[in-house]
Amino acid sequence: MAEPIPEMTFLTEQDIEYITGAKQAAQQIAILNRNGISHIVDKHGKPKLTWYHLNNPHRLTAANDGPDFTKI
Repeated sequence: MAEPIPEMTFLTEQDIEYITGAKQAAQQIAILNRNGISHIVDKHGKPKLTWYHLNNPHRLTAANDGPDFTKI
C-alpha cells in the first residue's frame, strides 16, 4: 500500500479548531472563507480541507478597472 501524500491528507477536527480558533463549524467556515482557504462542507455542516489547501490559500486581488489617473 502506498504512503499517503502529507499535503493531500485532511486536517482533523482538532486541527481546524486550532487553526481557526473557533469551536463551532459555522464560525470555522466563516474564518476559512474570510482568509480565502478552500474547503468543502460535509453533510454534518463541518468544514473539510487538506493541508495543501491550508498552505495555498486563494489570494483575492483587486481587478484593474483601468488606468490610474491619480498621479496626473
